[in-house]
Amino acid sequence: MDYIYLAVMGSSIGTLAIVLISTYLYVLYRARYMGIWAVSWLVLLIRSAIFDSGLLAWKQSALGLTVYQMLTFIFVLMIVWSTYSFINKPLNKWWLYGTVIIFIASTAVNILASSLLYKLLLPIYISCFSGIWAGLIFIRHPKLPIFGRLVTGYAYILLSLLNFSAPFIMYGSWLLPWGYAAGGILRLTIAIGTLMLYFEKTRIDLSHKEIQYRQLAENAIDVIYYYRLPPEAAIEYISPAALTVTGYAPEEFYADNKLIFNLIHPDDRSLLDDFIKNLPHSIELPLTIRLLRKDTTTLWLEQKCVPIYGEKGRLVALEGIIRDITERKKLEQMASAFDRMNMVGSMAATVAHEIRNPMTTVRGYLQLLGRKEKYQTDKENFKLMIEELDRANNIIREYLSLSHEKFVSLKSCSLNSIIEALFPLIQADANASKVCATLNLSELPDLQLDENEIRQLLLNLVRNGIEAMPAGGNLVIRTFLDDSKAVLSVSDQGPGIPSHILDRLGTPFFTTKDTGTGLGLPICYQIAHRHKASIKIDTSDNGTTFFVYFSQTNP
Repeated sequence: MDYIYLAVMGSSIGTLAIVLISTYLYVLYRARYMGIWAVSWLVLLIRSAIFDSGLLAWKQSALGLTVYQMLTFIFVLMIVWSTYSFINKPLNKWWLYGTVIIFIASTAVNILASSLLYKLLLPIYISCFSGIWAGLIFIRHPKLPIFGRLVTGYAYILLSLLNFSAPFIMYGSWLLPWGYAAGGILRLTIAIGTLMLYFEKTRIDLSHKEIQYRQLAENAIDVIYYYRLPPEAAIEYISPAALTVTGYAPEEFYADNKLIFNLIHPDDRSLLDDFIKNLPHSIELPLTIRLLRKDTTTLWLEQKCVPIYGEKGRLVALEGIIRDITERKKLEQMASAFDRMNMVGSMAATVAHEIRNPMTTVRGYLQLLGRKEKYQTDKENFKLMIEELDRANNIIREYLSLSHEKFVSLKSCSLNSIIEALFPLIQADANASKVCATLNLSELPDLQLDENEIRQLLLNLVRNGIEAMPAGGNLVIRTFLDDSKAVLSVSDQGPGIPSHILDRLGTPFFTTKDTGTGLGLPICYQIAHRHKASIKIDTSDNGTTFFVYFSQTNP
């Protein structure tokens, strides 16, 4: 009858709608469960097109019945698998085992039973059972959007209940075309509900991901930014870490587009200008520059970014990360200083002795010549030459102190006792320069020290502190415990150390004094290094403090 074929066609159109929508979504978004859905409903569509349409006389054929049942069981398994995949759970293997067992039983029924009704009961009812199960999963799943899951879930259940009646209306009942029509409408409803469910779920997932990414950006230690270029250059986004790094809140950067440029250290502005002029090629390498914080301290920053291109390949924005590498720079400078000192020490061990030998000979002959009568008129010149040789000899002696091969005699002794024994000499030196030297010593455990080297370390630090206060002031020598380390500190009330000089402290032969050798602090660093100690500096307009941290364990 034509109306039956029209009903079957309507049912097939509903199934085809599910296949097309699922295939479209899979091709567009590559969601695995959507691909499984598409295949499962395609299997059902093939079964409907070949068997339900009456194109083949399969009802009286054992092979035809077996193929019909196999397509039904494949459809059931794939529907169950896609539903599990949709809710992010693995397929329960009992579904696979149960389907195989029922297929075997159904094949046996094909052989033993004569009625077509009995032969189709198992495939139809397992299909109904799986549909009701899938509908309940959608309805009860709390994480799915409520409207979409209700529409899809109840459509599955109603379609399954309708299929329960199939064995009883398939023998020419007037309800048959209405059953096909209702099935087509329900399948179309499932297609629409699936579409709604997918897009609602996708929207929620995207919203959650956006929240996660925003939290990641806002909780990151590094500064993350988005800088728009045309039509007017401006920061569109900068993470809250900007406040910690620069001292300025993100709102201040949004309000003033030029704020970030005003913070760049004057000596590094040319680097930033070159970076901007050479965009986008300049982003291939990280940009390392100095920045002035809100509290006027200097930071080292490393900036990496990627270009964002708009239409016609035009550069429209930069996305990047700014990292505070101040501590890393300090470690690099310390490592560089130690490398330079080791180099100087190696040179000292091999060259200094060869220089001192001829100088000793020259000094002896100058003394001898200076005593002769005919050179008495040049006595002052001889004295000056001998003094210069002695000065050069002192420099060489300090030069030799940098040798990394120098033997250190460590023994257990009191740091406070070394300081107290040396303090009268320090006081005399300080009083001569109108400086008041005071001690503030705390109880310390005995340490493994070389007394002579610690005296030289202390005298060098004290001498630097006194020379930093030409108009007088207070010099404080302290000892205290900081966690597991014993600390020696020497504080002065000088004008502080400028940042451009601070970066080069400890470099051999670098000095700001007219008569300095540039070896005092390098020797201090080398002595600390031999004692497995570290030196830190705290400087401001109110003065400078050198901290020497000694480990309480043996070096």
